Amino acid sequence: MFITLGILIISIVIVVIELPKLKKGGTKLIWTFSILLFMGTFLNIAVVFNALIISPLEPIMYIFQPISNLLKETLLNKNNL
Repeated sequence: MFITLGILIISIVIVVIELPKLKKGGTKLIWTFSILLFMGTFLNIAVVFNALIISPLEPIMYIFQPISNLLKETLLNKNNL
């Protein structure tokens, strides 16, 4: 619990330090910073609680594995003819 509180305090300190500098960059920069900081904070808290976090590679492999298998079969069958 204390580690989670520490992560949140560090995130708030980062916002307090960086936000005045980011206001010069515009709204897109502030939104990008906020989203990335939120994601980083959330993932750090999830790691503290030993949550199961899937790799971003797993959905990509799930999508492209059938395509890869189809290409392998197609190319191997053409070479055998």
